[in-house]
Amino acid sequence: MQYIPYNMHDVIRASEQNKFKVISTFAGGGGSSTGYRLAGGNVLCVNEFVEEACNTYAENYPKTPILSGDIKELSGADFLNAAGVDVGEIDILDGSPPCSAFSVAGKLSHNSIETEYMDFEGNIHIRKESGKHSDGWGQTKNYSDGKMVENIEDLFFDFLRIADDIRPKVIVAENVKGLTIGEAKEMLNQILNRFEEIGYNISYKVLDSRYFGVSQTRTRVIFIGVRQDIADLVGLNFMSIQNVFPQPSKTIIPLKDALVDLVYDDEEVLHLTEKFTNTAYWRDTGSKMELDPPKVLTGMDYHPKGHHFNLKRVSQYVPAPTLTAMGSAETTAGAFHWSEPRKLTLGELKRIQSLPDDFKLTGKWNQKAERIGRMVPPIMMKHIASSVYDVVLKGLK
Repeated sequence: MQYIPYNMHDVIRASEQNKFKVISTFAGGGGSSTGYRLAGGNVLCVNEFVEEACNTYAENYPKTPILSGDIKELSGADFLNAAGVDVGEIDILDGSPPCSAFSVAGKLSHNSIETEYMDFEGNIHIRKESGKHSDGWGQTKNYSDGKMVENIEDLFFDFLRIADDIRPKVIVAENVKGLTIGEAKEMLNQILNRFEEIGYNISYKVLDSRYFGVSQTRTRVIFIGVRQDIADLVGLNFMSIQNVFPQPSKTIIPLKDALVDLVYDDEEVLHLTEKFTNTAYWRDTGSKMELDPPKVLTGMDYHPKGHHFNLKRVSQYVPAPTLTAMGSAETTAGAFHWSEPRKLTLGELKRIQSLPDDFKLTGKWNQKAERIGRMVPPIMMKHIASSVYDVVLKGLK
């Protein structure tokens, strides 16, 4: 398997196959939607509650209706009307409910958490808090661009409420790996029980994007639920539903192969260099890391007190570390270049997240980087969607 750069024309052309119909919730800037389209899907409508994410989505897919706003205030009928379909007709309901309450990113030693967030102006702030994994549950959180979200962990159940309303043939949901670990398993079991209560055979797997055509180590838990009557038609049960997941590739794409023939903006490179070299992340830690390392380097191994654990010097010889919403910004701890004193360019970030080269981004630079960091890698979602189509939906035609 190799990474082949592509553009929006390729996405639109693939989507014209119209193999299956999708409604997407928590769609962000359109990462998962791009993956469904690459697999031949037709995305009929989406929901997103962050304004700048809606702007980005509309720039790339202007013909797709966007239900902007809080999913808690929407009903299944709202989605069906926007999509122009009836109950039970949608092939796939997709969703990536915000998941910071379960995230293992941001964990520090000695039981404390460092949280980076962005305000309405696109400025980055850092907040340090002590506590255990579940202390953030049931609280109001700053999610993105100053957007406050109450009880963020409950959004998964609002997603399933919409699913129960519209009765898609298949439900695909994405969340952080942390949902499967420690105290969060209680919430995981509640989610699985709810899938079953609304009539879906459900299975989940932790998938790593580097095994699905993406030059990035990004582990996410993927849920696939098949409506009971559909499962019966195609011969799936609670054990064989695991066969719906795509098979991982043994071929890993090194970063240098994903960045081949990438065009750079010299002004952007200079700007990122000036910004990053004026941070403590560079002065105290990044400047001490070796150039062009054979593997990804972690900041805590170079800081005298073991700080800056989120700072990663990428290696061009292996996949990039996980891109995060805040870690991709100009001056925060996150992935930075293997031989230059700067954070990664938008072009590099797009390739690492497997986006089209000409995918449009809106807002300030940090907002653009955040959009990329929050996305589901399209090429990974293409593999998931293609497998769902081949194993489940194709047999219904």
